[in-house]
Amino acid sequence: MNSSEGQALFNIPSYWPSKSAAFGVAGLYYALGIVLLLEGIISRRYRYVHLVVLISWMLGGAFTARGIFVVQAAQSDSSYIAFSVLESVAPNFISLVNSLLLISLMRGLNAGPPRRVLKVVWVFSVTTSVTFGAISAAGSIILTGDATLGQLSTGIKLVKASIAGQMANSLLFIVVASVLVAWYRESLGRRAWVFIIYVGGLLMVARNAARIVAVFYTSNTLMRDSEAAYYCLGPLFTLIVIFTWATLNLPARCYNEAKALREN
Repeated sequence: MNSSEGQALFNIPSYWPSKSAAFGVAGLYYALGIVLLLEGIISRRYRYVHLVVLISWMLGGAFTARGIFVVQAAQSDSSYIAFSVLESVAPNFISLVNSLLLISLMRGLNAGPPRRVLKVVWVFSVTTSVTFGAISAAGSIILTGDATLGQLSTGIKLVKASIAGQMANSLLFIVVASVLVAWYRESLGRRAWVFIIYVGGLLMVARNAARIVAVFYTSNTLMRDSEAAYYCLGPLFTLIVIFTWATLNLPARCYNEAKALREN
């Protein structure tokens, strides 16, 4: 990088990262992905399984790349860019899963929202997740070690646009979910499902807020000065979301509760 702002955006730390921490966190993501995959196979319910496993393993791949970057003594730009791309793109699809869960819950109600409303939510969720993921990936790729000043400026703008969009999207999701749950109170009968939706939504708000601070307020160096702070204000949020999915057996629960709602 030839700009301290570009380095700040990518959280290039002032400490030497721990390869054990990186590989350990990667292992947790891989393990949770395996658990979710097995839950889907055992219950023979595959709704969302492919997506949630992909998210978990994308994040596992991100921290594997971070560990490789450390092992290679920070000599490989490609491994760090791989980490940055995967670590920034995957959370967009967590937001998508949250929206799909909300849509499925509403569809299962006896007197739920009109289908056209849910279709609008579906189209909006898919579009924003793919768009912000693509913008984030493009910004990450542009910000390579030999980027020119012009490329660096473009990459910075793309990363800022992506995280601002993700923050707005996560806040909008909480508002929409709250309105729908409050209006269609029958959904409160499925507390665990609502819990999964809100845990995912609120944790993504927290994760995006931390990223907003890191990206827009580069004078705040907490996440670059402390590896513990970085993990607590970043990966911990997505780990908790995926852990919640696995603990509450998301594949089977979504099917069983949707079926129960239809039968009531």
